Amino acid sequence: MATARVNLKNVQGDLIDGLQKRVEAFLFIVLKSDLTSISDFRQHLKSNIFPLITSAQDVIDNQRKIDDSKKNKKPGDPKISLPITETNIGFSATGLLKMGLNSDELPTGVFATGQKTDAINNLGDPIDPSTKKLSTWSSDFLSHSIDLVILITAPDQTLLDQKINQVKGFLKNSISSSFILQGNVRPGSQAGHEHFGFLDGVSNPKLQDINSHSNDQKAGIVKPGVILLGQVDDQGNNPLTPKEQWMKDGSIMAFRQLKQLVPEFDSFCAQAAQSAKSLTSDLIGARIVGRWKSGTPIELAPTQDNSNLIGAQNFDYSDDLSQAKCPYAAHIRKTNPRNGLSGADPTTAVLPHLMVRNGIPYGPELTASEQKSKKTIENRGLLFVSYQSQLENGFQFVQQLWCNNINFPPKSTVKVTPGFDLLIGQTSNQAPRVASNIIPKGTAGDSDPNNTLTALQQFIVPLGGEYFFMPSLEAIKTKLTL
Repeated sequence: MATARVNLKNVQGDLIDGLQKRVEAFLFIVLKSDLTSISDFRQHLKSNIFPLITSAQDVIDNQRKIDDSKKNKKPGDPKISLPITETNIGFSATGLLKMGLNSDELPTGVFATGQKTDAINNLGDPIDPSTKKLSTWSSDFLSHSIDLVILITAPDQTLLDQKINQVKGFLKNSISSSFILQGNVRPGSQAGHEHFGFLDGVSNPKLQDINSHSNDQKAGIVKPGVILLGQVDDQGNNPLTPKEQWMKDGSIMAFRQLKQLVPEFDSFCAQAAQSAKSLTSDLIGARIVGRWKSGTPIELAPTQDNSNLIGAQNFDYSDDLSQAKCPYAAHIRKTNPRNGLSGADPTTAVLPHLMVRNGIPYGPELTASEQKSKKTIENRGLLFVSYQSQLENGFQFVQQLWCNNINFPPKSTVKVTPGFDLLIGQTSNQAPRVASNIIPKGTAGDSDPNNTLTALQQFIVPLGGEYFFMPSLEAIKTKLTL
């Protein structure tokens, strides 16, 4: 799986291949600010939390153990999950300052000001016009300046609860307040799929000289510095100042709790299909996302799903500048236009903006009453996690300048405005969002020559989030515990 120019024993495990997860807890912590409590936290971080931290190499080794266990399983043997739990830790800007670091030692930009401010100024999260405050964020994120997050994964709830209680026990004298968000892999055939039903994480970039991958550049191969600080990125640099050297091999996490309005999305696709002569709701959904629910890209299978192409990456948009197969507004084309930007070199225009995403669904499955009423009752969605060396090149850039930007991708050969990414594109005033060519040409009649589709509501609602620095194991052992 890996040949290491980067020391994988020094990189936290979720940053590359992702922690092993059937269930995952995000333990958000506000530390006490007095010196005695911070000293107590440092001591427990060094003595009790650090030994639990899972490196990228540990993830590889644990996966081998799981694979070997499956190979050695005989017919008729009961299904047994290995009792493997994995743990990672990240610190917000406020948390690092509480730990005694100076502001010039921290990542700069929107990391330093936090996601609350970024959500108002740049991300397009809904804002109450009367109060100018975030209108959909939960009190957990609005009422606290979160200092750190601890990620804990396990194969079952019992092991997860045991590990959570162990960690909270170590830190009980240092914590001012805390809360937990938990995600679960969806059951049965929906494992790996998010709640709208689409296979998730298919287009994660591969890190050069780290991940195993084909030599096909269409697969999205990036230099390690796109994800890890202090490593060479796709523009040939990623320098750290002397005061920032402690951040080498770390990464910045963007965490978002995203509520998904599944029955409303399904109803929207069904209504669009009915209005557009002989289309199915599955095809409308696939054109909004850019892949069929199976994970097959519509660029390779534009009219019907193909089980032989599930998760395929060997495609680009170089021969589809007219968006005949995949709309410009499709989610995966908005978030990774590959080499489909007319006249632009993807090495500089696209690859530096790719992120490693290792989120997990949360909440119950869709209920019969929700399906019948076409209204969301239960809180379900995605605990979104992305890793990048710079937020301004990664998550923030993609959300603000690609997904929320009705004029992206630019220089299209079709003289229409591409419109919003109808999946995650946002308007802070929650105005209707329009996307072009979701309904293919020739199916909508002559009434709308631009083939636009209008969504009167957002199908993904942000409930909160924060930015966290995920330090290397060396940094935890030295900079953050001495």
